[in-house]
Amino acid sequence: MKKILLIEDNPNVLLNTTRMLQSEGYVVISATNGRDGLKMAQQSIPSLIICDIMMPEMDGYGVITALRANPATTAIPFMFLSAKSDKTDFRQGMELGSDDYLTKPFTRDELLGAINAQFKKQEIINNYYRQELDNLRSNISKSLPHQLLFPAIEVMGLADILVKNYHAMEAHEVPDIGKRIRKAGRDMHEMVKKFLLYTELESTEKDSEWINQAKNSKSTFIDIEIANCAKKIAEDYSRISDLKIDINDASIQISDSYLITIAKEIIDNAFKFSAEGSEVSVLGNCDDSDFCLSVTDRGQGFEPEQLAGLGAYIKFEKKLYVQQGTGLGLAIAKRLADLYDGRLEIVSIPYEETTIKVFLPLANYA
Repeated sequence: MKKILLIEDNPNVLLNTTRMLQSEGYVVISATNGRDGLKMAQQSIPSLIICDIMMPEMDGYGVITALRANPATTAIPFMFLSAKSDKTDFRQGMELGSDDYLTKPFTRDELLGAINAQFKKQEIINNYYRQELDNLRSNISKSLPHQLLFPAIEVMGLADILVKNYHAMEAHEVPDIGKRIRKAGRDMHEMVKKFLLYTELESTEKDSEWINQAKNSKSTFIDIEIANCAKKIAEDYSRISDLKIDINDASIQISDSYLITIAKEIIDNAFKFSAEGSEVSVLGNCDDSDFCLSVTDRGQGFEPEQLAGLGAYIKFEKKLYVQQGTGLGLAIAKRLADLYDGRLEIVSIPYEETTIKVFLPLANYA
């Protein structure tokens, strides 16, 4: 049953409107001034708020401003109900986030029609996000088992070799198999972490409080941090001689951990899909407002349709690269860049040269 909060200081309008809404089956809670109405909205979280503008203690503009600033109430549909019919008043209400504006006097049909329109719009929005979450869950549930399958098979196969043949093995063979098992386990761990991070970024996309907290951070000494990250990845691929680094220091509006996540994903992608002996360059420089991290390789690259569909489920050529990754890392890098009002750009000529650039705002500029 839908709950409507009615904030109105005129007792006659309050009583008549309450009875009208109750006769339509709505649960109605009410307040006679803006301050009490705001407290009631925060405590009860109604399905819809109908609010007068001119009221004692706090006017309607103050109510909607406070509601839109609170993550718990920011998405509640809100309608102004007022005798003020000037276009300036209407525009001010809509700019503050009101979903509709009804002028007094109004008819029963006008009020109920406006209420039904808000509930229908809210239902469409809710259905959209439910579908998005269902798709996300489905994609994760389908993709995660497959991506864990290859390292899991390797772990089980190597463990089986140990169990069946340990008595016939040379002393040096056991540590070698142990190292391979450890690497496969680490691969599984990294995949799970990626899926969990991507899920977190998806689920908090509309969480303004979480977003504001995330943005209230900055990274320094980024030349050292990114260089160390790049060198470690190059060493893991035994390609330190292929790495070229030239990074200028800057203070960036992003947390250290998220910056390294972005750098790790795009640098690892460059080494993963390029051949040993080909150069991978990692460059970083600033303009007046942004820091640009640019990574170039001369490997497989992207087809145009892959660039158009950049997301969590980019697939590279399956026959050659099915065991090497899902493209989820690039989706995470893009999500993080978007989170900090940056952007990710890819320019690719397949099998010739691919450059991935991530632009992030400078801390003193943001």
